[in-house]
Amino acid sequence: MDRTLGFTLAGRVSHRGLGILPPPLPPGRERHRYGNGPFAKLLMPELPSSPGIYLWESAGEIVYIGQTAMSLRTRLGSNGYSTISNYNTFARQPGRSNGGQQTNCRVNMLANSSLANDDEINIWYRTALDLDLRAEESKWMNQHGVPMWNRRDERSNAGIRG
Repeated sequence: MDRTLGFTLAGRVSHRGLGILPPPLPPGRERHRYGNGPFAKLLMPELPSSPGIYLWESAGEIVYIGQTAMSLRTRLGSNGYSTISNYNTFARQPGRSNGGQQTNCRVNMLANSSLANDDEINIWYRTALDLDLRAEESKWMNQHGVPMWNRRDERSNAGIRG
């Protein structure tokens, strides 16, 4: 069964640098568990400014599925996975909601590793203005399995054990 059926190929992910380490931490801050890198400066293919579901394909395998209610262009672009700022690497401080972006850092690190191994990464997407995005993501995982870059809690949200 074609895992990309119903999705549009946006194109290949390129980069402007691999193996990028975050700058030193400011006093009093710590990094979350994915905050040490190394990261890549990713260049995404052209994506629509609509919400939707997206697939990351590396070395011919679907390695990640995600969904976003914001613009696909924003979620995968410089304010999402493409560029990891120092703030994205920060751990949340007790009693505050000022932590970084663990998923952005984790997926960017995995992309960095794939690209450093000369694997090609492609992005596929399906826009979904009026669909329940979480349900669509779960449906895809139930039909095709859970990609290796998705975390255990994402797998259990899809009704999958593993």
